[in-house]
Amino acid sequence: MQYIIIIGAFQAVVALWSLQFRERKTSSNYLFIFLISAIAMHLTIKFVIFTFVPDQSIRLQMNTFISVCYGPLIYLYTLSKTRNGFSVGRKWYLFIPLFILMIAYFTVSCVFIILNRVDERLLYLYNTFSLVLLFAINLYYPLKSILIINKSKTLERVEFNIIKRISVCILMMECILVLTKIALFFYPEKIQEINVLIRSVSYFLLLVICLLIIKKNISTELRKAPENTTKNTLESKDIYIDTEISSLNTMDYEVKFGELWQKMDEIVKQQQLFRNCDLNLDELASQTKINKYQISEMLNGYKNKPFYRYINEYRIEYFKNRVENTIQKNENINFLSLAYEAGFKSKSSFNRYFKEIIGKTPSEYYKTSLKNSLKLQVD
Repeated sequence: MQYIIIIGAFQAVVALWSLQFRERKTSSNYLFIFLISAIAMHLTIKFVIFTFVPDQSIRLQMNTFISVCYGPLIYLYTLSKTRNGFSVGRKWYLFIPLFILMIAYFTVSCVFIILNRVDERLLYLYNTFSLVLLFAINLYYPLKSILIINKSKTLERVEFNIIKRISVCILMMECILVLTKIALFFYPEKIQEINVLIRSVSYFLLLVICLLIIKKNISTELRKAPENTTKNTLESKDIYIDTEISSLNTMDYEVKFGELWQKMDEIVKQQQLFRNCDLNLDELASQTKINKYQISEMLNGYKNKPFYRYINEYRIEYFKNRVENTIQKNENINFLSLAYEAGFKSKSSFNRYFKEIIGKTPSEYYKTSLKNSLKLQVD
């Protein structure tokens, strides 16, 4: 079992290095960094216990607190990939069980060190409490993650696969807990052999999670490689030829999508579809009666902008018009109310997209508009 722990810890370090230094830093990637760090810490603690702690009851029965965060981390990763503008900070309370178990774990460990012996009753209470908490949390959040990705229609296949496979690994570890209890009920005399076998399988599954994340990183790198090669090749060509090719591509898209784009754009503006905070590619396709793949090609190839950039530009334009009207009427203004009215789902996504598109914060824009309005009145 110690060999599995050592290999798993090594794989965790490799995956952590891959995420830390090779991947682009996003909130979702940081969640994977935390997950891999948790696995590395889990396996390191177990290695230290198996190497330096002689007491069998601690080596084979005392649960490690860190595993209680596996379920919440994959759940947060799922939300970050399926919800636009999702803020991880809003779900801070998911880690309360981690801190409770951490305090309990170190309290029990300190008691053992002070007494220089194992308090069987205290160990039993800690294990029972931690097992119930671990089972409930690591069963609920992976199942919820799988339900979310099955409902999502915009999630990339590579993200779907990584979330589903890691969730299944975590669920399998929880199923192993149930099997352990059943096996011990029928064969209580084989407690040591059963614990060694079950924990070996659990540590192997942690190793599998590390390998899945490494594989996902490699797949991402391989996907990016042709894009980078193409980009470098194009940059090395003559500027005139590059401009000519770009013009021909634009003409091709104009012929192919000119009328279709005008039709879709007109519907979005007239019906103010952008004000629907749940608007996605499928909903837009349904409302405009245009195939979603054509819409995606028009946005990415013809207009060179992602779906949410296109929609949020209209939302911000709507917000700006409402601000101007409010200033003209000399009324009080509530930025958040106007943002929700425009179609934004959260304050954070509104502020981020406004700054990205306009180049100013909403309050800076308001002050500038108010100043210009007063200047016009004076003139």
